[in-house]
Amino acid sequence: MVHLYLCVIGLFMKKGLLILVCIFAYSCGVIDKRPSPVYFGGEIVNPTSPYVVLFKDDQVIDSAKLDRSNRFKINFTAESEGLYHFDHSPQFHYVYLEKGDSLNLRLNTLEFDESIVFSGKGEEINNFIVELFLANEEDDRIVDQYFQLEPDVFNEKIESIRHEKLQQLSSLLKEVSLSPRATALINATIDYNAFIYKEKYPFYHKRATHEENLHNIPSKFYSYRKELSLNNKDLIYFRPYYNFMKYHLGNLAYMECKEFCLNSSDTKGAIHFNEHKLKLIDSLIQEKKLKDNLYRNVVMHYLLKVRDTPENTLSFMETFKAYSPVNTHMDEIDQLYKDINNLQPNNSIPNLMVQNSDGRSIGLNDISKDKKVIFYFWSAKHENHFKNVQARLNSIASQYPEHTFIGINRSTDYNQWQSMMELYQLNKANQYRSEDYEMLKTSLVIDHMNKSIIIENGRIVNGFADILNLNY
Repeated sequence: MVHLYLCVIGLFMKKGLLILVCIFAYSCGVIDKRPSPVYFGGEIVNPTSPYVVLFKDDQVIDSAKLDRSNRFKINFTAESEGLYHFDHSPQFHYVYLEKGDSLNLRLNTLEFDESIVFSGKGEEINNFIVELFLANEEDDRIVDQYFQLEPDVFNEKIESIRHEKLQQLSSLLKEVSLSPRATALINATIDYNAFIYKEKYPFYHKRATHEENLHNIPSKFYSYRKELSLNNKDLIYFRPYYNFMKYHLGNLAYMECKEFCLNSSDTKGAIHFNEHKLKLIDSLIQEKKLKDNLYRNVVMHYLLKVRDTPENTLSFMETFKAYSPVNTHMDEIDQLYKDINNLQPNNSIPNLMVQNSDGRSIGLNDISKDKKVIFYFWSAKHENHFKNVQARLNSIASQYPEHTFIGINRSTDYNQWQSMMELYQLNKANQYRSEDYEMLKTSLVIDHMNKSIIIENGRIVNGFADILNLNY
């Protein structure tokens, strides 16, 4: 009626005004597609970082510094609704934001996920997502007991868990109105968490039952695969979807190799298996970002966990680059490959600078020159691990009488480092501290807390030893 009334009035106006009036009237009858402001704020109890950073996929939207009350505010213009995540280092969590939302968060970092509560416009879907994540952690403990069951029984148990959550979603939708996109996200959370268990089942069942071979799985067990979307743009950076993709591709690669490859005795860690995964990613995935992320996952796992021969590793890298010559993560992958090569036997250890107990800088080469040295790494943030390492060193010291155990502290405040050396009566002559932990972590490929490096006369013997399980 407003449209008709304004256009009729326009008939009595000059031609130019008539056009303007009718344009205005038309605009009143269409959906406003312009960006809309969104507020995201809240309180962080026991903060572990001065900042909260909001991301959309892998792009930073905005960041906010905590004030004296540990509160933050982020205002931004949303182009569309969707999945975001906020980072409060070293942890993160998802948040679903729509145009016009005004969402408040409260969390305690001592119990990060368990303490998250949302309030304000948009609270319903975000609190429900938190509930699903917490429920899934509990499901993990329960499902661990189900892997020993026969396939049909296991499937019934998983479907029962899935159905219960879908019923909860149905109840929520009766109380609140969610957009189709938001509803689809929750459905995906429920579905893909359940499907992960099914993709794991053959391998976890074998481990739980100690069967010699993988159990025969009826085809209907994987009936859900017919409905899968392997190229969902909205879920590329969503953990349940991404984790499912990793397990799914691993399962497909293993079964394909087992059925068709002449050398089917190759283990899941072998170059052959990982090249199968590269091939499947190439054939099944079209979304560039998802494809690059999955390639990265396969390559990183191979480089960090397989510890293959230099010849095999070079061959694998050439295969990867043939599939993905312009991968988004190529610089990171190339750097890791270079750092791993630098830690091969007979090479000198990278001469990174560290700090001694007197505050003077010294290079790792100078520390290990003309000696038999075993470097290990520790941090005050993981005090129980530190205690375990010290107990282990005390128990094996007699087995390595010619070696000096050198501790490199990572990411600990200088004064706290000094206090811990005093408290645990460490030999300060054999203790050093890194002032640039990121450089140390990258260059020495510190991918787990037990990492150690064995040196003889300045040359690497083993660049990937385990301080709690030395085999030397």
